[in-house]
Amino acid sequence: MMLYLIASLLIGLLLTCDVFILAHPYVPRRVYAILVLSISAFFLVQAYFTFYPLVVVTLGVHSVLLVKSTGKHYMFFYLPIGYILNCVFGNLVGLAFNLLWNLSVKELNADAAWIVLHFIGTGIVSFPALYLVRRLFLRYLGDILEGMGKKLLAFLALTLLLCAYMILTMASFFDTIEITHREYFLMVASLVLYFLFTCSMLFIVLHAVRGNYEARKKVEYLEHLKEYTGNLEMVYGNLRSFRHDYINVMASLAAYIEEGRYEELREFFYGHILPMQKGLTQKNDALNSLLHVEVLELKSILYTKLLLAVNREVEVEVDIPDVIDCVHMDPVDLVRVLGIYLDNAIEACLETERPFLHFHLGRVEGDVVFLLSNSFVDRGLSLGQMCKKDVSTKGEGRGIGLYTVGEILNRYDNVYHETRMEEGVFIQQVRICRA
Repeated sequence: MMLYLIASLLIGLLLTCDVFILAHPYVPRRVYAILVLSISAFFLVQAYFTFYPLVVVTLGVHSVLLVKSTGKHYMFFYLPIGYILNCVFGNLVGLAFNLLWNLSVKELNADAAWIVLHFIGTGIVSFPALYLVRRLFLRYLGDILEGMGKKLLAFLALTLLLCAYMILTMASFFDTIEITHREYFLMVASLVLYFLFTCSMLFIVLHAVRGNYEARKKVEYLEHLKEYTGNLEMVYGNLRSFRHDYINVMASLAAYIEEGRYEELREFFYGHILPMQKGLTQKNDALNSLLHVEVLELKSILYTKLLLAVNREVEVEVDIPDVIDCVHMDPVDLVRVLGIYLDNAIEACLETERPFLHFHLGRVEGDVVFLLSNSFVDRGLSLGQMCKKDVSTKGEGRGIGLYTVGEILNRYDNVYHETRMEEGVFIQQVRICRA
């Protein structure tokens, strides 16, 4: 019984370390303590009654706990992946023990010292592999899995749970019998081959899903370009309108001067010409600053949103002192992030008595930094609440923006973002470092 308890505690600790490597810092600290104790208890019951299907329940229940505590659906995969890798590498370590010290599985499981050494060896081998899995997930699969349909998510989850159960069953078959080095090697080889077969099947599915995702991203990109083209056409129309307005204004000024109606001329100037000049100046200042932006995707989204803000009578101030010729971030992700930030800023500042939006884009030590600040009405929501899914000051079911931005930016190791509030001003800062 004591050996069961030691092995169960070590399994609980090992799987909790797996979760820490894969999910930190999204999982709250209290959840780690629950995982260690709860997983250990489940595996103790499983070992005592030799009821292997309980592993599916154990991994499933605690994976649901991870999803509930983080709000991220792909967290469900982390425990099964950790367990599968631990089993595969654990059996490889066991094979090494068998070849070096002629230890059978039965002898290995009968000594507490060997059990501890075996788990230490498993951790040393599996932890770097899990860190690599984390990097791959965040870099290539995080956004895909978040937007994946429930049926496909359920299929992947069941596949991983079935794989975990099959590997446990195959490995446990030799726990109580004596086998030769060759038989041990064949057993471990069969586990590895089954593991690789499952990985290849999942890779095929995820590759197809990623292809669909990339196609959707290209459609979004084309929609942004279409919007940009539409705004260029609008500018051309405004220029034609301004040409006619200019002719009419000059004619009116000439009439006032010829007739000597200087008081009416004064009223006409301050009532019509000066406000028109202020609006044109603000538009020109905003658009002239964009001449320093040479990245088409970035220029298009900034032009579209800043012109929208100016047309809605928002006080816009744009500062782009440096030439921006490259940004080390996926263009579609960059457009999505800036689009959400600017849409939120425009909507928020329009609720205030003096709507203003200040945008700064520049370089700091070679890194691209943008700073967006706007007026807003403080409704008592904390920054943590604003960044949660389905939480918004704009109504039910609209709290997606900042949550989506967080999901996108967290996939990049070279991007750092900060959100803060200062006396009625909402500030977003993002620094995109050189890759």
